[in-house]
Amino acid sequence: MNSSTAALSAESQKWIDIADSLAQEKFAPRAKEIDEESRFPAENYQDLADAGLLALMVPREFGGIGADSLTYVTVLSKIAKGCASTGLTFNMHSAVVDFLGQIASKEQMERYFSEVVNDGAIFASITSEPGSSFRDKLAVRTAIREDNGLYRLHGKKHFCSLSTGATYYFTWSYLDGAETLQEGLLNVMIPSARENIEILDDWHTIGMRGTASNSLMFHDVAVMPDEIIGEPGSILGKDMSMWSLGYTAVYIGIAEAAYQFTVDYVKKTKSGMGVPLGELDRTQRQIGEMAMLLENARRAAEKLGALRGNLGKMELTFILNQAKYLATEAAKELAEQGIRLCGGRGLHRSLPLERHLRDAVAGIVMPPANDRCLETIGQIALGREAKTLDFQ
Repeated sequence: MNSSTAALSAESQKWIDIADSLAQEKFAPRAKEIDEESRFPAENYQDLADAGLLALMVPREFGGIGADSLTYVTVLSKIAKGCASTGLTFNMHSAVVDFLGQIASKEQMERYFSEVVNDGAIFASITSEPGSSFRDKLAVRTAIREDNGLYRLHGKKHFCSLSTGATYYFTWSYLDGAETLQEGLLNVMIPSARENIEILDDWHTIGMRGTASNSLMFHDVAVMPDEIIGEPGSILGKDMSMWSLGYTAVYIGIAEAAYQFTVDYVKKTKSGMGVPLGELDRTQRQIGEMAMLLENARRAAEKLGALRGNLGKMELTFILNQAKYLATEAAKELAEQGIRLCGGRGLHRSLPLERHLRDAVAGIVMPPANDRCLETIGQIALGREAKTLDFQ
């Protein structure tokens, strides 16, 4: 993403340049190994911590960078261009920072944000449950109960990105005896090293293999009273658009990586007749199509980043769903077209296109799934109130 740089401050551009350098010089060279070993990119996170970028969304009053939404999507797209799994997990970490800023007490913000700034603490958003959603009382199956001045957490979560890399797990649960989500939905912040947390080695996927999104089992895990974040139900109705904002940026990064590799490849590779691929009319036409797909997705992401804080909920929902859909579809399409242009070699694991395609496929089903994005966009375009205004 580079067409909006004129709208960014010198301070923002500094962080964008740092992220770009890390992505090109360190993350991209490691991406193949991380994918093949299906492991969390711990070394990338050390680089992010050393550069100060883990505090990108920590408010300035707590020592962070306090980036605006446009800076965030631009930085994140750079990170994801180098390593998609690093980008996706960085968004999860940043989303927790955003949630804490909305519902945590000042003392809690000072504590957790200080750890990010000074110690490189990493946050994981542990909210998904098998076959359920937090929107319904019966859907939150992770239980929490009071126990002699403490709390005890029990239940299973899945798709737990950063499971093996996080310092803290931010999760929600349902308080025993409560009758409504407003009364019973508790958010907690648990150190990942706490006893009775079991990480299940079950993240065996075709793409985003470095996110370490294993399932977690909480076996009556002790939770301290000061680890309860906010009041019961306080997360309900809050702005959760950070997730979708970041997803859009991540898939823009994948799309850019696929496009850049393909352009570089056809410039230096000759066809079977000895003619450089880039000189063929059909190649130029395909590259033109790819450039337009990427530009459309970029513009949607930049519009979202620039306007996010100034829109009503319905308008924001419309743009969020548009941007997420365009970014994820562009990433998949650009990786596919890149493989077509490269021919059989495009399938080889020595080239990154097959990895870009596998990572891009995850975006199609990542909530809100693309079919649901289209439904929501259509409802709003027809003047009907969208069935859901969340961004899960």
